[in-house]
Amino acid sequence: MSDVKSKRNVKIEIIRLIACIAVIWYHIRELPFKTNGELSETAVFFECLCTICVMTFFLITGFFIYNKKGNIISDWIMLLKKFLINIFLPFIIVCIITLIFHDFLISKNSFIECINNINISYIIENIFLSIKSFDVAMLPGTAAHLWYIYSYAIIMLVYPITRYILTKMPKFVGYLIVAILTVCMVVNDYHLYFGDPSYNLIFKIIHKPIYYSAVGHILYNDIIKKYVDSKSIDDKSLIINKSIFVISILVYAVTFVLLFFTQVGYYLGVNNGYVYTSWLSLYSLIMTSAFILIVYNVNFEKFLNDKVKKVIFYLSSKTLYIYLVHYLIITKFMSIGFQNIWTRNRPNIIYHFAYYILYSLFIFILSLIVVIILDFIKRGLICLKEKII
Repeated sequence: MSDVKSKRNVKIEIIRLIACIAVIWYHIRELPFKTNGELSETAVFFECLCTICVMTFFLITGFFIYNKKGNIISDWIMLLKKFLINIFLPFIIVCIITLIFHDFLISKNSFIECINNINISYIIENIFLSIKSFDVAMLPGTAAHLWYIYSYAIIMLVYPITRYILTKMPKFVGYLIVAILTVCMVVNDYHLYFGDPSYNLIFKIIHKPIYYSAVGHILYNDIIKKYVDSKSIDDKSLIINKSIFVISILVYAVTFVLLFFTQVGYYLGVNNGYVYTSWLSLYSLIMTSAFILIVYNVNFEKFLNDKVKKVIFYLSSKTLYIYLVHYLIITKFMSIGFQNIWTRNRPNIIYHFAYYILYSLFIFILSLIVVIILDFIKRGLICLKEKII
């Protein structure tokens, strides 16, 4: 995948952008039950639509990291360095922000009050406990979305083992392991639906994101590379690979319908705290794989000019940082009642759709502005440091 990465594959970048907006969509979604206790099937419908959000990033991770050509240990050390500098350090900064400004984000307490009440030992202790346990439970609720960073860290930590299995061992071994884990996932979902906690026995040992990244590797190498990229190279006039495109739409549609009715039945009958539309579900894995194939089958190179591509590449390069800050912005708007203006008395599904599209884009743009400002401050500090030196 190193060749795709170096060329900045516009299809992948578009998929990233859609997934980033879907994450925001998921975090602004309505609760499934109305104030009168009645189930809102419209809310469930839109919840199902955004189930591809986080899973997309796990699958795309598998596209990139296991196809490297160098020595496994050397590549691993390089990946860990990039992770610590480009992902984990920003994560720590956001953790500090949530610990300092939590009261400001969830209520109308002033920004200055939070600064005046800074407790350095409290911040260090909670971040240390969070890192030690690989859990965001020790952090404020405004940091709940940061679980993703720990899941990504686990992929990085076991990278040599996963890559060795996928690229050095006979292919059938990797397929067999993924097949076994897929069966475990089915059993896992079944037990979760009926409230059986024993599912943890398997997936506390084999962390799901590692499995997802392995599926992403197989998805790219054995489907996309062979049946999509190869055809685009052979037929340069091809805009859509129709057969894969149609199959992907059908798989997505069927899985969506199954997910919707399962989720409705779950809310009405079981309601044990598990959300099928989250990144944990096998439904999400199938739908996300189909979603990636749907988008990837469109040859955007044919009708996007260089200026549009540059914009897409720029926005895509900011998706991680938008992910880190967007939930803080959503939380603040919820605390001042702004989001209620958007969610009150929507009469029909069209109005719902307009809310999700417009409000998620609004949060995306605000998050991007915050990221740009922080990047500007960072560059300014670096320049100042260089002048002093």
